[in-house]
Amino acid sequence: MASPNTNQEKAGVVGRILIMPKVLKEKVLGICRLTKEIAQDDPRKVIHSLKVGLAISLVSLFYYYQPLYENFGLSAMWVVML
Repeated sequence: MASPNTNQEKAGVVGRILIMPKVLKEKVLGICRLTKEIAQDDPRKVIHSLKVGLAISLVSLFYYYQPLYENFGLSAMWVVML
């Protein structure tokens, strides 16, 4: 007897949920490969993106720190947006 088709087994919502970890892993690995290629071509781009990410994270932390926000008001919001 022939084995059932794996595509037919994984059809529907349950099949999509079971495939999600595999798809997520493939996407993360794809991003890692792309980052590696960019870093080999021009390492300054990767360093700059890490610096920008760190800066935005720090500003966001200050924004959520309530006493600082009360002192600066809406100006703090513009700092986050810039």
